[in-house]
Amino acid sequence: MRILVIEDEKSLAGFIEQTLRQHGFAASVAGTLREARELLKMPFDAVISDRRLPDGDGLDLVRELRAAGNGVPILMLTALGLPKERVIGLEAGADDYLPKPFSLFELLARVKALLRRSSGPAGMILEAGNVKLDTLHETVMVAGKTAAFGKREVVLLRHLLQRAGQVVGKDVLEQALYGESKPESRNALEVAVHRLRKLLVGAKANVALVTIRGIGYLLEEQK
Repeated sequence: MRILVIEDEKSLAGFIEQTLRQHGFAASVAGTLREARELLKMPFDAVISDRRLPDGDGLDLVRELRAAGNGVPILMLTALGLPKERVIGLEAGADDYLPKPFSLFELLARVKALLRRSSGPAGMILEAGNVKLDTLHETVMVAGKTAAFGKREVVLLRHLLQRAGQVVGKDVLEQALYGESKPESRNALEVAVHRLRKLLVGAKANVALVTIRGIGYLLEEQK
């Protein structure tokens, strides 16, 4: 699952990112509202946001997301720990509040609780052809049968299904897989796509994963 961390204090953002990655999450970090808005063009399973950011209040972004109908779970971090401030944040659309300073273990527990309560930011089921992905449980079914896909293949499949019939850029898929970290090798994405394509063929999926050279990849139903 993918988490967006919006925090301008680099050391704290780094600790949060490391903790999330150690527990199996893919984490992306934004230091400003502007960076966060750019990253949020892609889907996330949850957002962790500070309030006081260099270019504004994190609650402004919360209000924008809710006004746009985006129900992604949001955990607010703040040094403004007064009950009145927490109430303002919750009424603005935040799902939970964690006053600073805090334990990283408590932050992790709160994120997991938010994800359990959430029905998923992009709905429950994504599908194309005879391929279905349950985004909440991260399970794949092909022609009505459960198929064994690894975590990376599920992440790739999710992004491709969300834009089935459209080209998904290589940069978008690399961000989804690796966040701000560097891929293991220059062709890491190509290797991951090859594995996904092999799994789809082996499961007798009636979709094709097409390489658009120099641009990205396209998942389309085979007629």
